Amino acid sequence: MTQTKQSKEEGRHKRSSLSPVERQTEAAHKGGTIWEAVRKADQIGLERLLNADPNSVNERGPVGDCPIHMLFLYGTENHINMAQYLVRRCPETVIQAYDQSEYRGEVVLHIAIIKRNAAMVEWLLSNEHSKFYREQQLAATANGSFFQFGRPCYYGETPLAFACCTNQWDIAEILLRHGASMDTVDSNGNTIFHLVVIHNKPKIYSKFKECWLKAETMNGEQKNKTVPLWKRLNNDGYTPFTLSAKLGVTEMFSFLFDELKIVQWSYGPVSCVLYPLDELETERKGERMAPGALEVIVQNAQSELIIHPRIIDLVDKKWECFARQSFFRRFLVTLVYLLSFLLTTILDQTRTDIVEDQDGHMKIIGAEHPGVIHRTLCTTGRLIVLTGAISKSESELKEMANVGIRKYFQATGSALLENCLSCLFCSGIILHNILRLLDIQSHTVILAFVSIVGWGYMLFFIMALQLTGPFVFMIYKMLSKDILRFCIIYIVFLIGFSQAFFILLNYNGLSGFLTSLKQCFFGMLGDFDLDQYTEATFQYINILLLIVYVVVVSILLLNLLIAMMGDTYGKVIESATQIWHLERARIVSAIENEMSNDERKLEKNKYWTNVDGQRYLQVEEIDKDCFKDIKND
Repeated sequence: MTQTKQSKEEGRHKRSSLSPVERQTEAAHKGGTIWEAVRKADQIGLERLLNADPNSVNERGPVGDCPIHMLFLYGTENHINMAQYLVRRCPETVIQAYDQSEYRGEVVLHIAIIKRNAAMVEWLLSNEHSKFYREQQLAATANGSFFQFGRPCYYGETPLAFACCTNQWDIAEILLRHGASMDTVDSNGNTIFHLVVIHNKPKIYSKFKECWLKAETMNGEQKNKTVPLWKRLNNDGYTPFTLSAKLGVTEMFSFLFDELKIVQWSYGPVSCVLYPLDELETERKGERMAPGALEVIVQNAQSELIIHPRIIDLVDKKWECFARQSFFRRFLVTLVYLLSFLLTTILDQTRTDIVEDQDGHMKIIGAEHPGVIHRTLCTTGRLIVLTGAISKSESELKEMANVGIRKYFQATGSALLENCLSCLFCSGIILHNILRLLDIQSHTVILAFVSIVGWGYMLFFIMALQLTGPFVFMIYKMLSKDILRFCIIYIVFLIGFSQAFFILLNYNGLSGFLTSLKQCFFGMLGDFDLDQYTEATFQYINILLLIVYVVVVSILLLNLLIAMMGDTYGKVIESATQIWHLERARIVSAIENEMSNDERKLEKNKYWTNVDGQRYLQVEEIDKDCFKDIKND
C-alpha cells in the first residue's frame, strides 16, 4: 500500500515537471478515459463513459479544458458530430469556459470562429438545445494570458471581436443577427474599431461602421447624445485613428485619414477638402488628455507616417503661421546670447600676469585692460547670462506646466534635445553663480561643462534645416549605436592587455595600472614607445602581445567601427527626407508647447478654418489621374 502511494506521488511529481499542454497530450493518450474517447472520435466509448458517470462531461484537463473544447479543437467531421451530440445531451457545455490562466474564459463559440466554421457558429446560437445560453455565449470573454495584447491571438476577448479580427465578416453578421453587442470593449478598453486597427482590417472597419450607423439610426439615437464608436478612447487614451498612428500601421492610418475628409467643392482635378483637427492635435477633455495623431507620430518617431501629404500640410501651415518666425527669432536671440556668454567668459579669464624671466627681470604676460571698464563689462556680461538663464528657466517651467513633466521628458529627437540642454544649461548657470558667490572653486568646472552644453543647444536649430538636419541625426545614431558597441568591445581588450602589460613591465600599484591603461589607449592611436617594451625582461613576449593588440584593436576594431558608421550613413541618407520632416515636426511641436493657450488662439497664429465652431485644416488636393480613364471619341 505504501509502495503504491509512493509510486503515485512520483507520478504526480513527474507530471508537474511538464508543461500543462504536454500533460494534456499525455492525458489524451491515456487509455480508458474520456480524453482518449474524444481524441479518437469514439462516440460509442463517449456514450458509455457518460452513462457510467454523467459528471465526466465536466472533467477538467491540465489547461482547464473540458471534453467539449477538445472536440472543437480537433475539428474533424467526426469530432464535430460528437460535439453536437454532446451539446444535445448536455446543453450547458456550450458555456463551459477554460478555468486556467492561459486560456481562461474561452468557450466553444470562440473555437468555432477561429476554426472558420460559420455553419457551426450558426448552429451553436440557434439550435433548440443551446439557444437558452445564447446571451452567455455572445458575452463570453477569452481573457487568459494567451489572448492578451502583444500575443499572436489578441482578438479582443468576445466572439464578435474574434470574428472581426480574423477577417470573417460572414460570421460577424451571424453574431450580430443573434444579438451580439457592437459596443463591447475588452479589458484594455479597446472597441471593435480599435481591434481592427491593430489587425489592419480596413474593409472590416468600413462594414462594421456602416452596420453600427444603421443600428444607431434604427434605435433613434441622436448624434449629440451618443459618442461615435470610432471616437471613443481606450484605456490608454487613444481613438482608433490615433492608435493607428501609435502603432505605425500605414495602410490603416491612410484609410482612416481619408475617412475624415469633407469635400467642400471640386473643379476637375482640384478639390477643396476639410480635415477636422480634433483627432489630429492634442485636445483637453476634462482632466484627461487625449493625444492627437500628430503628437503620437512625433513621440513615437513614425517616420513613414510623417510624410503623409496631409500631415506635411498641417506642419507646413504651423511653420508658416507661427513656428518659422518664432524659430528664427529664437535662433538670433540664442546666437547673440551665446556670443555674449563667450565674450563674458573671455573677459572673465583675461588677466595681467607678471612672471620672472631667466635674467631675473619681471615680465608681463597677458593684455592690460583698464580696471574699471574691464570689471564693468564682466559684471554686465554675467548679469546678461544669468538673466537669460532665469528667463529660459521660466519658459521651460511654463512648458512643463502646460504638457506635464512626464510628457516633457518623454519627447524625442530635437524636442528632447532642446528640453534636456535647456534644463542643463539654465541649472548650470544658476548653480555656477551661486558657487561663485560663495567662493567655491568648483564653479569653474561647472562653467566649463555649461559652455559645451550651451553651444550644443545650437544643434536644435541646425536640425530644422534640410541641409544639415539628417547629419545631426546621423551623429546621434553613430554615438548611440556604433561607437557605443565599439566601446563595449574595446574596453574588454583594453583592460585585458593593460593588465598583461602591467604584469610584464613590472609596474607598481594602482598608479602603475593606470599608466599601463594610458599606454594601451594611446597605442590604439599608434602612439607608443617601442623601447619601453623591448627593454623589459620579457621583451619578446611584450613585442608579440603589442603586435596582437595593434592588429586586433588598431586594424580590426577601428576599421570595423568605420564600416559600421558607413552603414549608418547609408541608412540615414536613404531616409533623409523622412528624418527632416520628422525633426521639423518635433521643432514645431516644441515651439507650440512653449506657447500658452491664449497665444495659440491669436489671429496671427491661426492655421485652421472655423466651421460651425469646429477647427478644420483646409487644403487643396490635386488628383493627377482625374481624366486618366476618359477616352476621346
